This record gives sequence, structure tokens and C-alpha cells, in this order.
Amino acid sequence: MTIMINMLKERENLSPSEKSILDYLVANKGALKDLSVESVAKASFTSPASVVRMAKKLGYSGFKDFKVDFILANTKIEIPSDKEYKDIILVQNKDNYTGKTAIKNNIRALEDTIRLYSENEIRKAAQMIMTSRKILIFGKGSSYLAAKDFQLKLRRIDRFCIAQEELHEQLVDATFTDERDVVIFISNSGETEEIIQAALAAKDNKAKIISIVKAGKSSLGEIAEINLYTSALEGEFRSAAMTSRISQLSVVDALFTECAYYDLNRSIRKLEKTYKTFKRHRDTKKF
Repeated sequence: MTIMINMLKERENLSPSEKSILDYLVANKGALKDLSVESVAKASFTSPASVVRMAKKLGYSGFKDFKVDFILANTKIEIPSDKEYKDIILVQNKDNYTGKTAIKNNIRALEDTIRLYSENEIRKAAQMIMTSRKILIFGKGSSYLAAKDFQLKLRRIDRFCIAQEELHEQLVDATFTDERDVVIFISNSGETEEIIQAALAAKDNKAKIISIVKAGKSSLGEIAEINLYTSALEGEFRSAAMTSRISQLSVVDALFTECAYYDLNRSIRKLEKTYKTFKRHRDTKKF
């Protein structure tokens, strides 16, 4: 696993000042070799002690070891960027980019997503969902498709939940949440204005918040208690949501699996009952 991916996974364990340091280093990775503990602390408006604590929380004996490892890995960072991706439609080169390229891009995004996968965070999220009073799932556009998919899956194991796309409905539902409830936000960028508004409303009411969001710093990631990271190759201007949607649906599948495992015998009974209902309905239609 690369240094960058490990840092992104461990970021949520850092204090606000330590997160500020890490974000500064990621944004200025090219200059790190010339930076000292003191200069990093000054530039990130923190203290030298916070810089050292951040390095230790990431598994290093001190900032020096962190710095060496980070610089060595700097040319091998695997988090995809917009520069690495060519939109197969907008590139307007059908000789080199075909429909098959879309499948290859999806495979690549899933490979990156699995590197970001955290068993611990997925299990914490599943426990939060399965022990909550109320489950809400919010998304916009293509992210709503993943939200709806998760809703349908959870209902099959008798966990009633509501997926919402429209802002007013999201705000109404978020208004009547409290610490017993969980709200799951699905957003590729983590910066969609409507999603941030709904997340802040849920947070004001002390609801637990889970995000499924693209790896990296985002406003939604800062609000959420648990972040489940995805990889997406598309930039802000794109022909359609392709790799982002596939990554989100895969994380949803993983999260649903952990939810089912939370009480596997119960989940199997519920799935069997659901199947029998569908089968009875199909058999009835034959006559």
C-alpha cells in the first residue's frame, strides 16, 4: 500500500491541527525535502510538537522517518488525478478510445478503491447502521442511484430506510433526526452544495453521519464521523459519471455485506422471507 493511501486512511484518527499539517504536506509534497519540523509548523499554523505527533500517529518514529518515506513514495502516488484520465467521449479520439476503454477505466478505479478499503471503518459503519433507530441515505444525480441501491438492499434484510435526492426532502428528514439516527451521504466530490447543507442540518441535530466520498480532503469528509473512500478517475467536467458510479456501488455492496454479517442468521431469515414473497407473487401472476 502506498504512503499516500495509508495517510488518507489514517487521516480520520488525527486531531484537527494534525489534519491541517497533513493536508499542507500533501498540497506541498514537492517542497517537503526542504522543510523542517519548524517550517512545517509555521506554514500550517500549528506547533512543532503537533508535527511530530502527526508523524507518530501515522506509524513513524518521528518526522524525519516520515519525511524520508514520503519523499521516496512521492513519485509513486497511486491516487488518481484528472491528468491521468482521458474521458473516452470528450477526448474525441475513437480510434484509440473505444467502449472497451470504459470497462478498463472501471477496473482501474475499482483497483484503486480496494486499496483505500478499510475493514475497520466499514465494520464501524455497519454497526452504526444496524443499531440505529432511523436510516437516511442522501445523494444527488448519479450518486442518488447508489443511495437508492443501498436502500433496496437494506430493506431486503428488514432495515427500513429512506433514500432522498431532493434538497427540501433531505432537509425535512434531517430536521427530525437525533443521536439515535444515522444519515449516509454519497457524493463523489464531497462538495455538492445541497449535500453539504443536508449534512450540516443532520449534524446540528446530532445524527451520526457516514460519507461515501472520493479519497482526499472534502467538506463532506470533514463533517462525517466515518468516511468510506472511493476512487474516481473523472474530473469536474465529464461526459457522464462512470468510474465514480462503479466505485460507489462497490462500496455500497461491501457495506451491505457487513450489515448483513452483523447478525447473519437474522439476515438470512429476512432474505429467505423476501424471496418467498417474491416467489409467491410470481406464482400468483401465472394464473
